[in-house]
Amino acid sequence: MNEKRVALLIETSTSWGANIVKGIADYALTHEDWTFYIEPRGRHERQLVPTEWDGDGIIARVTHEDLAIQLDELNKPAVDVSWYSFASSKVVSCTADELLGGQMIANHFLDRGFRNYAYCGPVNRPGYSDKFGAAFVQAIEASGHTCSCFEDRGERHDWYSRLAQLEEWIMTLPKPIALLAFNEYGGRQIAEACRIRGVHVPDQVALMGGEHDELTSQITRPPLSTIDFSPARIGWEAASLLARLFKGEAPPREPVKIPPARIIARQSTDSLAIDDPMLVKALEYIRENASTAISVADVLDSVSISRRVLEQRFQKFLGRSPAAEIRRVRVEKAKRLLADSDRPMAGIAAACGFEHPEVLARVFRRQEGITPSVFRKRVRGLE
Repeated sequence: MNEKRVALLIETSTSWGANIVKGIADYALTHEDWTFYIEPRGRHERQLVPTEWDGDGIIARVTHEDLAIQLDELNKPAVDVSWYSFASSKVVSCTADELLGGQMIANHFLDRGFRNYAYCGPVNRPGYSDKFGAAFVQAIEASGHTCSCFEDRGERHDWYSRLAQLEEWIMTLPKPIALLAFNEYGGRQIAEACRIRGVHVPDQVALMGGEHDELTSQITRPPLSTIDFSPARIGWEAASLLARLFKGEAPPREPVKIPPARIIARQSTDSLAIDDPMLVKALEYIRENASTAISVADVLDSVSISRRVLEQRFQKFLGRSPAAEIRRVRVEKAKRLLADSDRPMAGIAAACGFEHPEVLARVFRRQEGITPSVFRKRVRGLE
């Protein structure tokens, strides 16, 4: 096998970038004989291929025009893993499906019965078209609701200038409200603005960041819910694409879009906004007990209303039955365990209220479209 020299122009300061690099390294370890050029970089640093580098291929976040021009001039196999559109058609795109991500978060909030919604877009991203936020707003509006969007009024984007604007904006929003920030940085700013103004997260503002960075999410108070855009899998798929380009295969005609794996729910969205105390009580009972062998009859016992009334309220507010909600909650827990633990399928099935692994596999496939095993591989970037 001939050794290939690959340049990785990807920031290493975030979970997003680090996990893309990990996915690339995992692929190369098992499939290729590659050596890498990579240096520690921050998210907003402008990276270029060093003039001294004389390698074979490149995987990069093409976030500015100078790098796009350089890649064209080098004329080497290259894969872009960014959401930007600077790269020319000569560079293959492999990145997260931002449209599906925006829709997934909208559905997550809609499932919790919110009637008020807001979106806070990106900052310091010149040349970026925010398709992610547009998909979120479109999904909310398609459901019959409106979505308030933050308008940045100043040229200064330092922490304190933007924080002051966010404080004012938050006070104008109806409560309770479901609020999405473009990334975890914006989510942390909004959480801080809420704290300063005495607005409670999540009871008044259910807050989510649109990108998963482990450190930022954990230091936010309360810990920030985010979406897992499968960066390790993006890295794996980008490396696989580059390997095929090395072999002379034709590049794909369309950008390769990797679907997000899951919502990572933490305390910042741990609330329900349903104006029906009986339904809220039923939902809380399901969330607390779905890991056991409960049935719809047990839910009925917890709220003391007729099955017909319970079914009607579930359909009115959530668009699904109590039995479907029990299955959904169980599958969501299974997804967390598949992603974050090495438990065998039998143990995961038991922990999620399924009698047998086969039942988990059947319900999981019906809801997610893939088997639990495939989901675990994808979320870890191994497929």
